[in-house]
Amino acid sequence: MPVFKILANVIDYMESNGVTAQVVMFEVDQKLADEINSKHGTTYTVFDLEKAVDKCIAHEWLTHRALGGKYKCLGITTKGIGAARSKAKAEEIKVSRSWLKKSSDYIEDHKGLFVLLGFIVALATFASRFFGVK
Repeated sequence: MPVFKILANVIDYMESNGVTAQVVMFEVDQKLADEINSKHGTTYTVFDLEKAVDKCIAHEWLTHRALGGKYKCLGITTKGIGAARSKAKAEEIKVSRSWLKKSSDYIEDHKGLFVLLGFIVALATFASRFFGVK
């Protein structure tokens, strides 16, 4: 979902131009879609970005700075900055995990699959004992 990519794009603009969140305004258009797609190697459409902006507005991460249309004159809020930085930090931590932690997390994420596999092995063992297959 391009939600955090939009927020990160705004923060990158703020930091590279030395401006605060209260000054930055942007709109959802093809230029923004092209910028995000080239920066992140994605293929989002303007429609995808509009849906993501709707979600950001609902979470109060983006707000309208002036009248002019639903996807024009948008600005980032302090909540949006916090959410984007939190997501970036979580991704950074996720990438820097050791192989043992990655394995542990994989098992935790797919524990239902491992329980099913264990059940099948137990059932097969029981059936081989019960029916006398050697």
